[in-house]
Amino acid sequence: MEITPGKQLTLEMLKEARDTVMNSPLGVVNTPLIPLSQTALPLDVTYNLYIKMENMQRTGSFKIRGVANQFARRPKGGHFVTMSAGNYGKSFAYASKHYGSRGKVLMPETAPATRSSVITSFGVEVERMPTTLLLSAVERCVQEDNMTFLHSYDDIDLIAGHGSLGLEILEVIPNPDVVVLCCGGGGLLAGVAAAIKLSNCNSTMVYGVEPEGACTMYTSFIEKNPVSMDAKSIAAGLAPPFAGECIMA
Repeated sequence: MEITPGKQLTLEMLKEARDTVMNSPLGVVNTPLIPLSQTALPLDVTYNLYIKMENMQRTGSFKIRGVANQFARRPKGGHFVTMSAGNYGKSFAYASKHYGSRGKVLMPETAPATRSSVITSFGVEVERMPTTLLLSAVERCVQEDNMTFLHSYDDIDLIAGHGSLGLEILEVIPNPDVVVLCCGGGGLLAGVAAAIKLSNCNSTMVYGVEPEGACTMYTSFIEKNPVSMDAKSIAAGLAPPFAGECIMA
């Protein structure tokens, strides 16, 4: 699968990606889907709420799913650059170490410094800068250092890998009423929504939730076109500088 804006995912592509993800040497796991009533934060509601425990993944988030599919479809030992507020960067760095790739993560200066430390611990370089300079820095790395850009959310392989989470949900709850997902760049939202709708769960409502100060995806849907904005939020991982073309396709 190539990075092609406008290319449509199919259920076959999602199932193939799911097999790749679950057989990845990166150790991706099928995380439990547990009732909220079994947690320390039960709500007094009459309907059933479940939480997908993606914090149990090796790098602490769902990002490892997309990265597993991304790296499986790239040459080993490559020289890659990406931009990330941290969670994707951690999975990217972990995969780089495993596959023997060289890598650099360009991070917004608002991202927590602890995430930079985790990334560098895997032998991947980190360069911090204002969010507005990220894209020009990517272009510099590609043109001057001959690096290959791996996008942290606008990548069809990444989105298909994230779709594995949606297929896992349907194995436990075949026809959920509502699925709610965090939305930063939108890769998780796009992958899970595709998995659910292509599995003929036509009545299932899928919602993406993003900060008011970083409503890039909401604005893009209103404009019917990917937009850029000066996103501001304490949730650095949910404040992308622009919406992706693959995601809006």
